[in-house]
Amino acid sequence: MDNLHEYLHKLPKADVHSHFHLGGSQKRFLEKYNASFSFPKNYDGLDGMIHFIYKHLNNYMTTKEDVINFMEMSIQSSIDDNITYLEASVDVGLARFFNDSIEAVIYEIKKIKEKHKSKINFRPEIGFNKELPLKKVYSYAEICIDSGVFNGIDIYGKEAGQNLLPFQELFKTAKKNNLKTKVHIGEFSGYKSINEAILLLNPDEIQHGISAVNSQKTIDLILERNIRLNICLKSNILLGAVKSFKTHPIKILFDKGVKVTVNTDDLILFNATVTKELNALYENNIFSIEDINIIRKNAFS
Repeated sequence: MDNLHEYLHKLPKADVHSHFHLGGSQKRFLEKYNASFSFPKNYDGLDGMIHFIYKHLNNYMTTKEDVINFMEMSIQSSIDDNITYLEASVDVGLARFFNDSIEAVIYEIKKIKEKHKSKINFRPEIGFNKELPLKKVYSYAEICIDSGVFNGIDIYGKEAGQNLLPFQELFKTAKKNNLKTKVHIGEFSGYKSINEAILLLNPDEIQHGISAVNSQKTIDLILERNIRLNICLKSNILLGAVKSFKTHPIKILFDKGVKVTVNTDDLILFNATVTKELNALYENNIFSIEDINIIRKNAFS
């Protein structure tokens, strides 16, 4: 199709797997901060990505004003790509920039949400790194849920060998309060970790989940629970979870009936908008335009 990128850009899109303070485009970041480093073409796994963030990006995010700038860049970058519906996790650890006040973080999220409500349906999620002390997890969760500002929760961090049992009550509490529940699993961990996460946490959606392709029983469990996989293709490639678009398991999962979406993950790191991701799926002869539109619409459901 001629001018496919332009066609896809004009369509309303949703991004449902995004880390809010890392969701700004490289272009907006460089214009704002005139950074003196270059973004790498790939990262050496999760550890390599974390190293890059600490060595480079964190030098430009040292105050609460910077955090607000990064979040504002994120919402603006979504609007740039005609994202009309955004589910993005707000890492509760950002409270450290606000004198350890999670209430101050909530206040800023509420302001951003109100400021841009005419252009984008922003539905923030409470984001937890699994390595955060549990006492802080549950304390922050209670305040965030009571605020009424958030629409979901998301836990992330290292996947393999992580004990998810301590988060079981958190997920139950979230569901009681009608919050959508998500867990990062199955990008760098095997299908057994996906099974465990589903049975322990009963999540509504899984962030990544691509290793499910290695087990029909895991796929059956996902289908049985009607769990959506929110996939980030360029992230998977640049982090080394898969080699290329053509070898990515999204097509197999889609053909087996799994509801999949395509998302940015961390736009500032991977430089792949939803439009670019959808376009790449067509250009690499992975999906037809009809299938791409199904995937695009999945993110709204």
